Amino acid sequence: MKKTITAIITAALCLPLLSGCGKWLDVKPYDEIAEDDLLSTQDGFMRLLNGIYIELNDDMLYGGAMTVEMIEIMGGAYTIGSDNSIWGNYNDIASYEYDTDYWRTRFSETWNKAYSLILNCNLLLAQIDGKRELFTGDNYYIVKGEALALRAMLHFDMLRLFGPVYSRHPEATSIPYYTRYSVTPEDAQPASVIAEKVLADLTEARILLSVDPVITEGTKMEGTTDGSSNFLNYRSLRLNYYAVTGLLARANLWFGNREQAYNYAQEVIRAANSGIFPFVDRSLVTGSPEDPDRIFSSEILFALSHAQREELFNNYFDPSRLPNYVFRMDNDMFSNRIFGGTETGGNLDDYRCRVNWIATGSNRYFYKYSDMANTGDIRNTMIPMLRLGEMYLIAAETQSEDLAAGVSYINILRSNRGVNSLASLNNRLLQYEYIRELYGEGQLFFMYKRMYSPVMFSVTDSENPQPSDEIFVVPLPDSETQN
Repeated sequence: MKKTITAIITAALCLPLLSGCGKWLDVKPYDEIAEDDLLSTQDGFMRLLNGIYIELNDDMLYGGAMTVEMIEIMGGAYTIGSDNSIWGNYNDIASYEYDTDYWRTRFSETWNKAYSLILNCNLLLAQIDGKRELFTGDNYYIVKGEALALRAMLHFDMLRLFGPVYSRHPEATSIPYYTRYSVTPEDAQPASVIAEKVLADLTEARILLSVDPVITEGTKMEGTTDGSSNFLNYRSLRLNYYAVTGLLARANLWFGNREQAYNYAQEVIRAANSGIFPFVDRSLVTGSPEDPDRIFSSEILFALSHAQREELFNNYFDPSRLPNYVFRMDNDMFSNRIFGGTETGGNLDDYRCRVNWIATGSNRYFYKYSDMANTGDIRNTMIPMLRLGEMYLIAAETQSEDLAAGVSYINILRSNRGVNSLASLNNRLLQYEYIRELYGEGQLFFMYKRMYSPVMFSVTDSENPQPSDEIFVVPLPDSETQN
């Protein structure tokens, strides 16, 4: 009897993608499909892969919880008020109270969604080698490479969230790593074993993606004009060769492999210098364009395309929501440390400040994900997952133990953000650069956890949460521990 799977690409998800900038996926809507039919053609494999990318936009993953909401609160990014009638359950997670019924459920939803997509990656990977004859050109390598990279990325982020502080307890039991298509629960493994599997998947993906057209043709961020498939276009919206290289830099830094992290970051930087991921043109940011490029789109190594991205701004950042909760940075932190503190490298002329923060009264609000005037522009759908600036930060951090040699990388980044150079670099200054560069992209909590550092949300250091396993290690979901 044919096995039937519930398609991860539903009609509701796909219909918005049939017009405007969403055409890059070339997805046709359906609700259920027999697995044998789905994976009987090259197009079927591509549909399944595209469906995984679409589902990364789920609210429980990178369409909310793992980019702008839950994980950023844990990283101290936002001022969370004390009035429960306004802030509700956010008070608990801002205080790192992970064991409430609400947050246990929320973490379980994130876990379950991630592992359901890992299952779909494994479904594709279980079938693809036996059906290689279905593929034309280099598509077999591209599809398999992206699926492996997606599997690695999802496991890595679950490890970063639920696993131990790797620099302190690499042998501690962490999460399971699924490498086959099965719904049978597997045992959690030591974090060091998960590290080996993440790096192995990413390394294999990178080899497979050595035929990626991004290497010779760039990101190709425009659709075809002859009605042919866009599968090999819009490479910044897929885990392309350089995005996987960037993930290897990020993962090796997490696992303490500083030299490898530096080398991978350097490879991406060289590609950027050759014109593949150029720094954003100043005129597109501060030259009074009608639609400022708030996400610095030319620098994006990998982004999701979310047809309803404006909901991130409307639901979390729009000051017109007041008196309901609105996420924003603490005013003192903004003015005296991040963008206004000269001793911390802050500068109000910083591009990251000028286009992404707008003053309303005495407060400033975060506008990175607000709608562009041209809502059909592909940039209006992009949620950054990995960017060039992080490669410069990784290169700076891994140049030397005392960071002295890394200041040149920071200053290249700063010069392309419209601000002056730093005379020297230390760990605190590096953290401020991470905050300025990656705010609202779900990376701050992971930075503090990796460094085992206090979480900075206040200019008063005594108020900032001190590093501990209670803060940095989220308990495994009940469903996992029961299994």
